Amino acid sequence: MRSLIVEKGPGPVEDDPDALVKGWLQREVRGGVKTPWIRPRKYWFVLTPDSLDYYSSNEKGARRLGSLVLTSLCSVLWPDKQTYKETGYWSVTVFGRKHCYRLYTEHLNEAVHWVCAVQKVIDSKAPVQTPTQLLMRDVEEHCGSPEVLEQIYRCNPILRYTSSPLYAPLLPFPYGSLDQSGEG
Repeated sequence: MRSLIVEKGPGPVEDDPDALVKGWLQREVRGGVKTPWIRPRKYWFVLTPDSLDYYSSNEKGARRLGSLVLTSLCSVLWPDKQTYKETGYWSVTVFGRKHCYRLYTEHLNEAVHWVCAVQKVIDSKAPVQTPTQLLMRDVEEHCGSPEVLEQIYRCNPILRYTSSPLYAPLLPFPYGSLDQSGEG
């Protein structure tokens, strides 16, 4: 199975051909034990066709601090006026498989630009299919052949009753939703 994490060089380069959008944004970061509150911090963000990465600075060789791999199941929330009224910043939330990035900018047009660019990358990704969906497709394709169907059912216990627990979702669901808090 292929890894979703793409190995990249040591840091952003100003003329990086993979960079679709780049710029300074603020991201919520949790404080430590002594400072448990959430506070925004400024990072250099780079959107590529595969991920949304952030760095300590925009200089060549800057350290990559995090990466959110983008798949067809990722989602992005548009900025809302309520957050702007409360904080003075436009908020953009990007949901990934394990993490979510809540990003802030002072300008609405910049927030909209990032949302559109991230959504375009998400839309360009091939749909994620679970093993169950692939099995369902095999069953549909071989519905006229009882011998092949019997073999599929015998080799795949997920298709029949089993007392063992399920460790993965049977169907893919998009990451994030409007009712999630966006912790990450």
